[in-house]
Amino acid sequence: MMDKSYNLVLVVLSVVVATLGGYVAVEIAQRVRASGIRHRILWTCLGALAMGLGIWSMHFVGMLALTLPIPVWYDTLFTFGSVVAAVAGSAIAFFIFNRTTVGGWLLSFASVAMGAAIAGMHYIGMAGMRMGGNVIYDPVIVGISIGLAVGFSFVGLALTRDLLNTGAARGSLLKKMGAALVFSLAVAGMHYTGMAAAHLAPPAAGPRPTGYLLPGTYQVGLWVAIGSIILLAIVLAVTRFVRWTSATKSRFENLLDLSPQVVWFGQPDGQISYCNPYWYQYTGLSERETVGYGWANAIHPDERDRVVETVQTALQQGKDYEVEFRLRKNDGSHCWFLARGRTGHDATGEVDAWLGIAVDIEERKRAEEEAWAASQAKSEFLASMSHELRTPLNAIGGYAELLALGIRGSLNADQAQDIARIRRSQQHLLTLINDVLNFAKVDAGQTEYRITAVPVDEALRDTESMIAPQVLAKGLHYSFKGGDKSASVLADPEKLQQIVLNLLGNAVKFTESGGSITLSTASVGNCIQIRVADTGPGISAEKLDRIFDPFVQAERRLNQPVQGVGLGLAISQDLAQAMGGKVTVESEVGKGSTFTLELPRAPRMDPTDVPTKVLADSALHEGSHSESPEETSNENEREYHDA
Repeated sequence: MMDKSYNLVLVVLSVVVATLGGYVAVEIAQRVRASGIRHRILWTCLGALAMGLGIWSMHFVGMLALTLPIPVWYDTLFTFGSVVAAVAGSAIAFFIFNRTTVGGWLLSFASVAMGAAIAGMHYIGMAGMRMGGNVIYDPVIVGISIGLAVGFSFVGLALTRDLLNTGAARGSLLKKMGAALVFSLAVAGMHYTGMAAAHLAPPAAGPRPTGYLLPGTYQVGLWVAIGSIILLAIVLAVTRFVRWTSATKSRFENLLDLSPQVVWFGQPDGQISYCNPYWYQYTGLSERETVGYGWANAIHPDERDRVVETVQTALQQGKDYEVEFRLRKNDGSHCWFLARGRTGHDATGEVDAWLGIAVDIEERKRAEEEAWAASQAKSEFLASMSHELRTPLNAIGGYAELLALGIRGSLNADQAQDIARIRRSQQHLLTLINDVLNFAKVDAGQTEYRITAVPVDEALRDTESMIAPQVLAKGLHYSFKGGDKSASVLADPEKLQQIVLNLLGNAVKFTESGGSITLSTASVGNCIQIRVADTGPGISAEKLDRIFDPFVQAERRLNQPVQGVGLGLAISQDLAQAMGGKVTVESEVGKGSTFTLELPRAPRMDPTDVPTKVLADSALHEGSHSESPEETSNENEREYHDA
């Protein structure tokens, strides 16, 4: 008999291949159990091939690990037969994996069949050995090798069955590794026991074997082992990836199914390709009635064209969109929804999909309508009350003035002083009520606007006579720095004057005696800015954000009472916005504040279109400037102060 030995590297590689093949088989078996009928056949075939590759590679590399003093070849036909036997044994295993329940008798039968297939693979491969000597088998050891194949196959199948029944329970990784190792022992144990049963007779002199043969060299075994490991690793990676994507897809689908809002996906041209179950439950439409552009039929006819136009515009521009509309419910009623759509892009940045959601906002809409109705009722009430209160206040003022004139007889000094106090209080209260009335009208949308081209210089000069008494009474320095006399703004003349007077009145109110107020204009782009700057105490940063809110004042101290209820700036802002402008503020504590009214510029006026009054005023101002050396320094600047 010839001496034989084994290459340790190839032996280790053969066991590694068998174990990896068993692990891949268990992984694929889990995919088989979790897949639908359509994909189950594909996964079964892939699993049988992967497991068969692992079994056959272990066997063939194990044979190539055998080192003999003579050259050995392997017949390709017998080698292919051993591959078929390995795949057949793996197919038996996956037949078991496919079944929901596997009893003991079926498991035993499958173990015998699988063990026989493994043994057949081994001995068919051994029969393909071509060398000068003969192979003699010990029948006892051959029986032991077959028994090992059957026994380990039974254990491996049983472990895999339990693993599939428990799913991803705790310790599943150890169970998978244990099942893979048992399958490896079934193949490796049978193989090396079978090799031990073979006794090789010395070669006889004769010619070299002929036919389609494979050389039995170490290099061939190494390449077969490495190639099998790489292929099995790829199959394992693909299986894991598919398993991960399937789990992610399943979670995503469950999330869409459970979502209490409409979710949809669309094609690049905007046609809907998917809607979650909430849509069909809410609208009662079928999938055929929804996909494409059928979804638009569920939108209220009053909003349908607007919604479709919004979506089409977003499609053309490739931008996100947001739109509110009433959606028809399955009972025929309509509820308000807020829909948002967003583009999906491919690797090149092109739009390849649309996705969006629609949320029920019926309660929010109802709350907004109720709030609007309450606000309107409040504004109407304030307007009515303000009107009713002004009537008796005007009477009080009229009678106080008659008494002051001595209509009811002459007054002594104390009586005259009391009448003066009554008139001041009446004027103060009347001012407050007028503010409330103006705010109520603006808030209720009852204010009418007569937008026209208003010459800025003329409008601002007219405010001087109105604010001058307050400036002089408080001992303030006032200056007006006009701009382009031909510049005009698009505004309502009365509303423009009201805003400027509010800003000037606030400046006078909050500026201490000896301070200064400056009214100026500037052109910025297509707008005209009217600035009111003062040297008052300034406004802290935390109050700047709320300074235009109703009933908010920058300063209110008990020891320094200030007239008004904090509506002037709120009214001014509302009036400015209604005329297409805005009021802004810049302030620094201790240095004063600058309020800026910005309004859109009107087309430039031709001198022949300027009213005669404006030209006369301009000539008068120019004449007065020529008489005063102080004023000739700047013909557009006027100033006065308390002597």
